[in-house]
Amino acid sequence: MSVGFEEALKNRSIAYRKNVLTATLSTFRIGGACPYVVEPCCIGELCDVLALCRQTALSYALIGRASNILFDDTDLPSVLVRTVRLDAVKWEGNGILRADCGVLLPRLAHCTAKAGYGDLCFAAGIPGTVGGGIYMNAGAHGKDLGSLIKYVVCYEPYGDKITTYFNKELSFCYRKSDFQTNNAIILQAAFQLVDLAPPAVLQARIKAFLARRRDTQPLQQPSAGSVFLRPDSGEPMGKILDELGLKGMRCGNAAVSSKHAGFIVNLGGATAADVLTLIGKIQEIVEKERGFRPVPEIRYITEKKK
Repeated sequence: MSVGFEEALKNRSIAYRKNVLTATLSTFRIGGACPYVVEPCCIGELCDVLALCRQTALSYALIGRASNILFDDTDLPSVLVRTVRLDAVKWEGNGILRADCGVLLPRLAHCTAKAGYGDLCFAAGIPGTVGGGIYMNAGAHGKDLGSLIKYVVCYEPYGDKITTYFNKELSFCYRKSDFQTNNAIILQAAFQLVDLAPPAVLQARIKAFLARRRDTQPLQQPSAGSVFLRPDSGEPMGKILDELGLKGMRCGNAAVSSKHAGFIVNLGGATAADVLTLIGKIQEIVEKERGFRPVPEIRYITEKKK
């Protein structure tokens, strides 16, 4: 099947690489080799690649910058489809901005701020893409992407069709979206912006957000961002883990950050097994001491049977 897949990519002049170490693709710097990494350069190519994966029965996963992803050490999908080259942005008028799924959120924040809209300033420090951000309903500083969605254009792999979902048809909540369960693949999204302010004021706002992030998060070490969702109480997991004395807790070369207990960092040469073991130990401690089991928010990509 992979021979036919590769031949089809060549015939369509779609960029791909073989036997890529996924550690080089992720901000965690962890992961084994993947047989194919495909990087479509337009929405049409993305749809073609997804259809090819289904036609050739190859397992696949869609990724952007892989900033909240843990790749397995050995058992990975046959194909990783990276959206990082899908970076078109277009103003539609009346404060509506449409962006491809691969557009980086910091770029979107700066782009809209320069145009005098402050709605997306909070996203300046989120190191992900539009597609991944909407999928996870990424947010910061009390705001999230879901609240700004005008519509989302999706590819439906099981019907091989493109569908547009408007805001009223979608459900978003804390780090949750319909896209985590409905199989629709985000191609583009339009944001409705209303927060007008002078660009200089908005750039200062972004600067303050980024400074706070530098002061509180371990940005100099490889990580996948915040590891656990906030519990129902709303108390930050970093605060809970800090109070339990878990800063510096280590399994292999993965450790709870000494700067922010909500992060697990790669000290150098960490494996997915190290991270998963550490997550499990943290869950056991929190469950014993606080009475609930924290839920991971990082996405684990593997082909292992559950």
